[in-house]
Order: sequence, then C-alpha cells, then structure tokens
Amino acid sequence: MPIKGRRRCRSLPPDILSNLPDNIIDVILICLPCKEAVRTSILSKKWRYHWRRLTELTIDQSHWSTEEDLLDPTVKFSKIVYQLLTLHKGPITKFTLDITGLRSCPEIDFFIYFLSMNGIQHLVFHLPWNEDEAYKLSSLFTCSQLRHLTLENCFIRPPSSFQGFDKLITLELCNVTISFELLGSLISHCSLLEKLVLEFSEVPISDIIEINASKLKSFDFSGCISFISLTNVPLLTKVSLNLYEGSSLEAQNLYFVKFFESCFALEHLHVHFCFELVDVAL
Repeated sequence: MPIKGRRRCRSLPPDILSNLPDNIIDVILICLPCKEAVRTSILSKKWRYHWRRLTELTIDQSHWSTEEDLLDPTVKFSKIVYQLLTLHKGPITKFTLDITGLRSCPEIDFFIYFLSMNGIQHLVFHLPWNEDEAYKLSSLFTCSQLRHLTLENCFIRPPSSFQGFDKLITLELCNVTISFELLGSLISHCSLLEKLVLEFSEVPISDIIEINASKLKSFDFSGCISFISLTNVPLLTKVSLNLYEGSSLEAQNLYFVKFFESCFALEHLHVHFCFELVDVAL
C-alpha cells in the first residue's frame, strides 16, 4: 500500500513540439502561410527563427492589413519584406509577391536584387497598376538561376549585355511594358523555354511578335496584335489565342496553314476572336 500522505508524482509529458526532428518542422512550416510560419518562433527555443530556413516565401496583403492600421500600407509592406529578407538564412528558391492592392512599391527592385543573391529560381510578382510610371525591374536580369518567372504590371528592358535566362522553363507576362523587338530577343535567348504566357492590355499593338523557341511546348496569348510569327517551334503542341477587339488577325483573313506552318507537333488549337470561338483538336 502506498505510504499515507505521499503524493503521487505524475511525470510531465515530454515537450512534443521541441522534440520534433528538423525535417518534420520544415514540412510543417512549408504548409503554413508565411505570416503564421514566422509566428512559430514563440513555440519553443528550437522553433525560434526556424522559419528562416524556408526556401519558399509568399507575401500578400494579409501580412500588413489589420483593423487598426496606423502606418501607411506601403510603409508597412516595405518594412515587413525588408525584415523577412534580412532575417532569412540560406537560399530562397521561390518568392511570390502579390501586392496589387497597394498604391506603390518603391523598393521592389532592391528586393529583387536581394533575391538574386540567394539563388532565386521561381519568381512571381503581381504588382499594383501605376498609371504614371511602370515599375522598372533592372535587377531582374541578375537572377541567373531563374527557372519560372511571372510578372504583372511592370516595365522590363534587358540590358545590351544580357545573354538570356539560360535555365528558364516558364515565362508569364501580364501587362508588362516591353518592346516586341526586345520581347522576341528575350524569348529567343531562353533556350530551355517550354511554356510562354503573354497578356497585354486592350490597346491595339501594331508590332509583330516573333516567337523563336525550339523547346516551346505551350503558348498562350491574350490581347490586341497585328500578327504573331511562330518560327522554330518544332515541339509546340498547344496554342491558345484570345484576340481582343481591334486585332488585325481576323478569322476570315487568318491563314492557319501559313500561320502555323512550323508547328509540326501541334495537337490542340484554341482561338477566340472577340466573341467568336474556335476550338480545334488536331
């Protein structure tokens, strides 16, 4: 029988969170939104700043939008991103920034330069529309390891010394200001490009877009254009054209045989002329 008055000692349960292996913590953090991943620093000493090893970061308005905003959203955005990037340790392979709700983002080029020094491979920027001045991403061309690039609402002009993104597989440009001559040059210098998505405003474009990409498999275009020249695209299997009102490529004047004469592997063609839809399986 137990001695009278002796208290029964209950062993404390082990600190499960603190004893988790590092690889399990990494998996948990990857599944959390970036904001919540940073907050795990308060769980225990082992979790403190563990988020700094994350290789993928996604930042959107939820990081600085509160019911009692005392700072200007742009100021809060710049402060938060700067802190995240400077505290982070190790490579950042994927970075997503969705700030279309802001009025401006003046330090965006600095952030790109920082990412270029940390092995960025997948970059997604959805920027706010600025009627007065497009965001100039001059540091973009220092990101030599890029494999996937998505840009919205900005200005890009490759420098004369730029030799292309030789590892790029996917390129998506939405309302990006760039001459079509430079665009064609950029595409032709991405030797591994497999997927190309172009979306431009409803303002008619008089220039010709030339697509020269020997590895290209999928091409999507939305906007106004006079002509698209597909050259050296032997692996292209899927094409989708959404031609806005004002395009010179009218259904009755478009010679599909000539237009796609270099598309030997084409399997599916989707063409939308204003309100007229053409869906062709080849």
